[in-house]
Amino acid sequence: MAQCEITDSAHLPVHTPTIKRKEYHNRILFPTQHKTHRFFLTSFIVPTKCHQCTSLMVGLIRQGCTCEACGFSCHITCVEKAPKTCPVPFHQKKGAFCLDSQKGMGTAYEGHVWIPKKAGMKKGWQRALAVVCDFKLFLYDMDEEEDSKPNVVVSQVIDMRDGAFSVSSVWPSDFIPARRKEMPRMFKVTASQLSAPSNRYSIPILADSENEKSEWVSVLSELHKILRKSHSGDRSVYVLKEAYDNNLPLIKTTQTAAIIDHKRIALGNEEGLFVVHVTIDEIIRIGYMKKIHQIELIPHGQMVAVISGRSHHEQLFPMSALDGRKTDIHKLAETKGCQTVTSGTVCQGAHTCLCVARKSQIFCYKLFQSKKISHRKFKELQIPTNVQWMGIFSAQVCVGFQSGFLRYPLRREGIPYRMLHSHEPTLSFIAHQPVDALCAIEISSIEYLLCFKSIGIYTDSRGLRSRPAELMWPATPSYCCYNAPYLSVYSENAVDIIDVNSMEWIQTIPLKKVQPLNSEGFLNILLLETIRLIYFKNKKTNGDELVFPETSDNQQKQMVRHHSSKHRYSFRVPRGKGILVKGL
Repeated sequence: MAQCEITDSAHLPVHTPTIKRKEYHNRILFPTQHKTHRFFLTSFIVPTKCHQCTSLMVGLIRQGCTCEACGFSCHITCVEKAPKTCPVPFHQKKGAFCLDSQKGMGTAYEGHVWIPKKAGMKKGWQRALAVVCDFKLFLYDMDEEEDSKPNVVVSQVIDMRDGAFSVSSVWPSDFIPARRKEMPRMFKVTASQLSAPSNRYSIPILADSENEKSEWVSVLSELHKILRKSHSGDRSVYVLKEAYDNNLPLIKTTQTAAIIDHKRIALGNEEGLFVVHVTIDEIIRIGYMKKIHQIELIPHGQMVAVISGRSHHEQLFPMSALDGRKTDIHKLAETKGCQTVTSGTVCQGAHTCLCVARKSQIFCYKLFQSKKISHRKFKELQIPTNVQWMGIFSAQVCVGFQSGFLRYPLRREGIPYRMLHSHEPTLSFIAHQPVDALCAIEISSIEYLLCFKSIGIYTDSRGLRSRPAELMWPATPSYCCYNAPYLSVYSENAVDIIDVNSMEWIQTIPLKKVQPLNSEGFLNILLLETIRLIYFKNKKTNGDELVFPETSDNQQKQMVRHHSSKHRYSFRVPRGKGILVKGL
């Protein structure tokens, strides 16, 4: 039996269509007709395969169920399909490797390999467990001791559905910095979207012997052929485009960004707020603000809100200022020290609302604009602990904090709605294991997805569980962004894209040290040796997409101030009159 920790004493007998909730010893009980398996929810601490479908049970906690009598382990969604008899008869047991090529489910191969250390190949090799599962290559870090177990957190994932996927031996002409004696044991896996700015990237992998290397190359090549024959094509949503690198000085300290329209983006950094006209590389500085921490565009009110300065004040100005027009800045004095802001409409769009969070307080304002911007505070909310996330859903402000989410009505007075019901026994583990809140998503008027740092949970409007299955993160997330219906989950080595309706994990973007700059995750900063601004272009939408110029000549370009304006710049190859900008 795989190593695990019991996280819930909830027994889950099989072969039942629904979950019946009973408040008895905090257990999830299924009615049963037969004396069969006694399943309980389990947190596995090493990578573990489902005994029913043979796929990996990916996740950080509560990845699946284990029968306390016979040790049969499976996904929660596979409980209904499990053999009835306990223990499972030999003829009903599936082998360790069992792939359904039509559905793309199951494990086809696994073994121990070596991959480059995080600091690069020159620093040596890192022991890893490699598993080929669901037409993906999973890599799990391991310590070098013989009896060490792999970490349950996925280190890297390469999707074989990627259009550029290939596997081959390594040759001296590949210019991979390896020892000559290691070369015969090495192979490389190539895919797209693994590195910027190039559209392809190869990961060198070292096997323990030449025979094992040949076996890996053969297995991966054969599986790729099967995949192509099954017409299970690329399901990716985003294509990555490099917008700018740190040859544009603004990029080096950029902390936040917003897409104004299909030709312009706003960038906030240590030096201030800038609008970049991406098609002509013209730049306008907006006002004299410094240290921009967050940009919130408010299209309905034709305003822009920013958190700026060392004191983290909320400031407002009309959207017309983004064209370079002079304007007054409207400061909300009591917001000093705020950490996040969100906006929306109430009263069926009649009023524009701005909510500003400062520690465990939220200030709610109605915004007005005639000749000048004005505001009126109509509500002040006290949250149980510091606000970690905030958004406006259907005239309610949704607030995320450690181990919880609440919805507060904006149009009237009233108590907040718990998004995790206190009397729902299957959700009590969240309160018992304090975990940070990342974001909440309104799936429909009656269903929400609550994203915590360890797991994602679907609840209904009463705060009760709406789906028995939970969203599993392959690695510990740092951020979550949402562009319906796709959730982007950012971790140290990748961005994983999940369809929140079907709960399918449909894409992995293996970019290391990437951070989102806006709430949808379209604009991102890649914090490697060369800092880059990366645009995630959605392939499935037709419309006004940002079109960035080619970056091939960026090394010759410089940020040059117009001789007639202190606030206008060009990013171009210097010529004629102009003042070269330094220090930005």
